[in-house]
Parts: sequence; C-alpha cells; structure tokens
Amino acid sequence: MFKRDVKPSTSQEIKTLIAVGCLFEGNLTIREGLTRIDGEIKGNVMGSGGLIVGEQGSIKGNISVGEVVIYGSVEGDISANSVELKASSRVKGNITTSELIVERGAVFNGECRMEGYEKKGAEPQL
Repeated sequence: MFKRDVKPSTSQEIKTLIAVGCLFEGNLTIREGLTRIDGEIKGNVMGSGGLIVGEQGSIKGNISVGEVVIYGSVEGDISANSVELKASSRVKGNITTSELIVERGAVFNGECRMEGYEKKGAEPQL
C-alpha cells in the first residue's frame, strides 16, 4: 500500500478524515480504504483498512489495522501488517507487525514483536 519515502498512491483515496481541531472520542472502525487522522482520537482504531496519522494527529488508544504510517503521536499498542514510523512520529506502546520501517528521528518507546516472517519463507538471521 505504501512505498518508502513516497506518499500513499493516489489510487488509494482517503475515505475518512479527522481534521485538525477535531476531537473524536470512541472506537473507530476502518472497513476499507484509507483513513487520515490530523486531529485527535481518544479510543481504539481497528479494521482492515489503512491508517495515516498526520504530523498534528494524535491517537490515545490501541490501533489494529492493515497498514499504518505515523507522522504524529500514538499512545497505545499497534498491531498491523506494516508499520512505518516517520521522522516526526512519537509512539509510546508496543508494536506487533511483520514489517517495520523507522526513519531517523522517530521516537519509539515500547517493545516490538515481529510476526509473519514464517509466512514469507524467510528465517531471521541472528
């Protein structure tokens, strides 16, 4: 869905936007497509769709989605097939993923568990 150092393709259009200045309290379910958070969410975000947390966006709750790119802040556990932490991101919580990309400057305080490499046919090199 996302490529390194490239914004999400235009073929993947944003279906939901929580804009700067908006506060959403409660759980949010993403059934399909891409959701962008530039405001604030207090609650869990889940579903099979993709998620972008913008530079001014923040989530205080757990995230369980298909793929996530974080520019802003997250306080909670993250579970996704692919997690990308951009240089401006601040994450406090545990991450469970099969693919993790962390840019220089990103802040991540928590534990990371890599799962799914068995499915790709690759053994981790120790």
